[in-house]
Order: sequence, then structure tokens, then C-alpha cells
Amino acid sequence: MRVLYFSDNASDHNRRFLNKIASFDHDVWFLNLTSHEPPPFPLPLRVKCIQPGTTLPRTASPKMCEQFVGELRSCISKFNPELVHAGPIQTCGFIAALTGFRPLLITSWGSDLLLCANKNEEWRHATEFALRSSDGFFCDSNAVRDAALRFVKIPASRIAQFPWGLEQQYLGSPNSRSVQTAGSRLDATFICTRSWEPTYDVDVLLTAFDKIHKRNNRNKLLLIGDGSLRGQVREFIVARDLETSIITPGLVPASQMKMWFESADIYISCAQADGTSISLLEAMAAGLPAIVTDIPSNREWVSEPDNGWLAKQGSPEDFAEKMQQAVGLSQLQRSAIACRNQAIVAKRANWDENFPELMELYRTISAPHHGSDGDDIENSSS
Repeated sequence: MRVLYFSDNASDHNRRFLNKIASFDHDVWFLNLTSHEPPPFPLPLRVKCIQPGTTLPRTASPKMCEQFVGELRSCISKFNPELVHAGPIQTCGFIAALTGFRPLLITSWGSDLLLCANKNEEWRHATEFALRSSDGFFCDSNAVRDAALRFVKIPASRIAQFPWGLEQQYLGSPNSRSVQTAGSRLDATFICTRSWEPTYDVDVLLTAFDKIHKRNNRNKLLLIGDGSLRGQVREFIVARDLETSIITPGLVPASQMKMWFESADIYISCAQADGTSISLLEAMAAGLPAIVTDIPSNREWVSEPDNGWLAKQGSPEDFAEKMQQAVGLSQLQRSAIACRNQAIVAKRANWDENFPELMELYRTISAPHHGSDGDDIENSSS
């Protein structure tokens, strides 16, 4: 099958999608809305990169995205795909829907439905239009699926749902450092790998860490990443004399992330909203207990206190309290959590085992009889 894969970034997430789609003997054209540059990773032989004539920022509004419709129509005409796979919803998904091309599969990136969909009437319209115009929908969690169903009635046969899971190299042994040594001390090394953007509440994380650092200055934080809030992050660290306690290595290649998780004892994320977080799954595969925001998608993976803690969104005090509880785990407790988390991700988050579900949806929506069986996606308000 000829697939046009249309997204707004060249992240490691998209690398994994492109590699797996091509591995099912599909010919794939990758179009990145936001960049003229080729992706920073090698592409399989069956994947070709399209260089767009114009680009838009990831923050583009649906109205701004309408100017890209002609470009996408030209790509469709030139490459003659048998299926267009597009997302996030209000940018690439909306543009693809406006072309009128079918069959169209829309992928949610989580925040597009959980944070952006109800910004205002423009975003609500784009969300509904894209979903209603699609033939299939892919998401990574019940929380995202439920959000989509509030806009349109999507038949179960037109949905593929599984975590943007882990590649085989992550599904190995638990973090030996965490299991064998942490818990025998009164301090711990925390790790956060989320972007330094407002939606991830990095200010909440920093304030919470500062609180527990004042109790024990041997606690450490591996704050991996970068983002638009880098100035505020640096200012906070310097103002509180935390330069030796908060390590900021910047953006880390995906190939090195496993090593960083294995250097830590406890994972933490203060994100305001999430689908299934790959960072959380990677941490669980490394045997780390997790401290995450108490939101529906995280409750699908973390059960307090069996394998981690759920903290109140936006509350440094609650996060600090959960961090202190995690530091106090005994070696036996930590070992039990490590085994439990590894078992959870091995069972539910294996990328190789789950991906055929998406390929089956490709076949379903591309079948000649598609749309004639009364199983179409409908407007939820109709």
C-alpha cells in the first residue's frame, strides 16, 4: 500500500511509526508540516521524505493551517497514495480532512484532544471536522478515546487503540541500581524527561524538588530536555543554589535514554494532561516507581501505592509529599515495584506486538466496500 504519513515533527515517535509502517511492506512518503529539513534519523528504504514548499509552526492555529491545503493536495496528486495517515488533529488532521481525500486515518497525539480541542470555537470546529471527515482513528489511551467520542460517534471497528509503546531494547531487565541500592539510603535521584513547556508544569516540579532538597540536600534531579521555559528553569536553579543537585544535560538522543533511566531511582512527571506517556513506560520498564499527575491516562498505568504515586495537578506540596514517600521505600518495596512495572509494560506496551492492530485498521478502511456497511463516523450532535 502507498501511504502518505503527514505529521508536524520529526521526533523519535515518528521515527518509530515510519519504521514499523514500512516493515509491513508499505511504501511511505513522510511529509513534515513544520520543516524543510530531512529528519535527523535514517529512513528505511521504503520511506521517502517529501520536502514541503512552505512550512508552519507546530503552534499554528487551524485557521493558519488552511493555507497548507493546496500544498497537501499537490503532494496527494503527485504521489497518489492509497491512504493518508495524519495527525495531530487540529493541524495535520484538519488539513488532510480539508483536502477531501479518502481513506483518511487520523491520529491523536494526546494533547490535541485533552488540551487543545476546547480552546475556542475555531479549535472545536477543526477537531470535529477532522474526526468526522476521517475513516479511521488511532489513539493511545482510554482518556484520549473518550475525548474523541465526545465530538463524534466513532464505531469500534474504525478505532485502533494501543500505547505508543516500547521497542524491544527497553523490555529487558529492571534497573539494577534502583533495585539493589536505592531504599537503603535516605536520598534518591529523580528523573524527568518531559519538555520544558507550560503544559508539563516544570515550575511545579522544580518547586517540589526544592522542598525535598531542603530536607536532604543529597537528593538529585536529572532534568533532561529543553524548551521555551529554559530561561525560567535556569533562573530557578541558580537562585536556589541547586546547580550541583539538578543536572540538566539538555536534549538527549533516544538511543541514550535507557542509560539515563538506569541512572535514576524514581521517575516524576507533573504534566497537566497526557495520553499514554512514552517516558512513563520507559521508566516503568527500567524498574522505576513513578510519581505522576493524577489524571485519567496516568491512572491506566499507575495504581497508588502499588507501583507509584498520583499527585494533585499543579500542587508542588502534593508532589513533594509523594516524592518524600518514594525516597522512603525499602529495598524490598522497591524491588517489588520494579518487577511489577516491568511486567505491566511487557504485557501491555510491546510496540511490536501491538502495531499489527493499526495495520489491520489500514486494511479495513482501505477495503473497496468501506463506507457501504452503515458503519460510518457520525457527528455526535446529530
